Amino acid sequence: MTLLIDAGNSAVKWAALVDGGTFVATGRQLHRDGADIESSLSAAWRSLERPARAVGCSVAGRDVMAAIERAVRSIGLDGVDWLRSQRDFRGPFTLVNGYRDPAQLGPDRWHAVLGACARLPGASFVVASAGTATTVDCVRAAPGIARFVGGCIAPGFRLMLESLSRGTAGLPLADGEADDFPDTTDRAIVTGVLDAQAGLVERVFRRFAAALGAPPRLLLAGGHADTLAARLPVELAPIIEHNLVLRGLALRDSHP
Repeated sequence: MTLLIDAGNSAVKWAALVDGGTFVATGRQLHRDGADIESSLSAAWRSLERPARAVGCSVAGRDVMAAIERAVRSIGLDGVDWLRSQRDFRGPFTLVNGYRDPAQLGPDRWHAVLGACARLPGASFVVASAGTATTVDCVRAAPGIARFVGGCIAPGFRLMLESLSRGTAGLPLADGEADDFPDTTDRAIVTGVLDAQAGLVERVFRRFAAALGAPPRLLLAGGHADTLAARLPVELAPIIEHNLVLRGLALRDSHP
């Protein structure tokens, strides 16, 4: 069994992977606001059959990564094999990294597109991850090969809300539902932020469709995926697929 770890900006997601690619257990632990993730992760992982190794990717800070390492060592492993982005992946499919400097691509984005390639074999797609940051990435499929052609990064839903509250004198940290014609300040802010997120996804989708000459598929992941999907046009037919990064790590584990 392999312990897969996705250390994000706000939370650590993990899965226990057995031969055949099945997740037998999964978990999520927030690490913002001083949360004791070392104890929480140690307790969760001690309940598992002892894994043979731990494989992960991280965009979290050093203190979070150090806490994860301590939790992994508490269950008898030497540490985490932290994976970075590759120039290309060769396994059940080939994915080429189209970044000018492939090493600069965030490992969360790389592993998310790997997971998306496994989810939609042979398809060109856009994958939008709506977390602390919102990323929108494009993969072009061709016979026998796929190419990550690039993407965008923007502040996520929560960061946009917080920036308005911090950067203005009279606007609150808004909460509530989106509305087509908001009639309260909270709803006006929530709607504006959600529509900004949805507008980014739709703009990238339509730009990529024009380049392809046909509509790509659209995958949504991350904590705000469901909310984002509700603000997108129906014709984009978004598919919500969580744990894409963990799925990508599983591929790397089976095809090192």
